[in-house]
Amino acid sequence: MGSVFGRFYLLLLLAATFAYPTGAHAQTNSVAEAKTIPRYLVYFDEFSAYLSPDSKAKIALVAKQAKAAGIKMITVQARASATGTVQTNKYLAMTRASIVADELAADGIAPTMIEQEPIGQTGSSDPSVFNRRVDIILHP
Repeated sequence: MGSVFGRFYLLLLLAATFAYPTGAHAQTNSVAEAKTIPRYLVYFDEFSAYLSPDSKAKIALVAKQAKAAGIKMITVQARASATGTVQTNKYLAMTRASIVADELAADGIAPTMIEQEPIGQTGSSDPSVFNRRVDIILHP
């Protein structure tokens, strides 16, 4: 009986050994694909759509890099934390997306190249800065 268990265990170990690299390879490809599309984050204070001087400088740098790289499309995804009502956070996300898009346009990006995606409320009731942001995604 012990040898049957030993063979089964060995078979399981071999199966896991051969299955692991395939899964790791698939995960590596999806991670690599995500890294090929540049993404820049602009953070906001709670219940605010104010762009700080640092945020404006970051957006200007993104615009400069986008023009230099010949980027064809820029997506502006805006989020809000779960503090407040869903409707308020949706409006806040719309406002944040619009302000960042306007700043990109002021920095020389054609408005027709900018797609706004106000996502709205994300996350739990945690008002962390991670959820109060705009993602600027450059598409080649």
